Amino acid sequence: MSLKIEIAAALRVIRRLKGLGYEDLAEASGQANISLLEQGKTNITLDKLIKLAGALDFDPVTLLAICIAMQSGNPPRDVLEEATRQLDRFEMSGGLTGIEKQFDGKNLSRRSRGKPANTENATAVLKLKSQGMSQAAVARELGLAKSTVQRYWQK
Repeated sequence: MSLKIEIAAALRVIRRLKGLGYEDLAEASGQANISLLEQGKTNITLDKLIKLAGALDFDPVTLLAICIAMQSGNPPRDVLEEATRQLDRFEMSGGLTGIEKQFDGKNLSRRSRGKPANTENATAVLKLKSQGMSQAAVARELGLAKSTVQRYWQK
């Protein structure tokens, strides 16, 4: 989901409403880059978008909501209301606590190496193994690679 065009339109309007020129945003980005952004000819990183929103004195969440609304054809308030509902569900499912556990003080905690295991697949493999199916049959049944089945099989 590229928001290049929507970001271009929103930045143009916000900058003009605030009566700012490219030079007023120099602390956030170079004039040539802002021009390219406003023409929809370049992508922007999230860090740069937040910095640019700060230079515009505009909330980055609101800016993103406006852009997503343009892309989806929904009013920005509807986009924010859905985001609020999703945030409520995230909080109720323990998401914020889960995020807190991802940090060691102010640093992101290290995670174990490799790809996280798919516990649903692992459980299905072990269940079929206990029913006496062969690895090849389990791979066919679940639509998994034989190497994946073998990895779960040996646990």
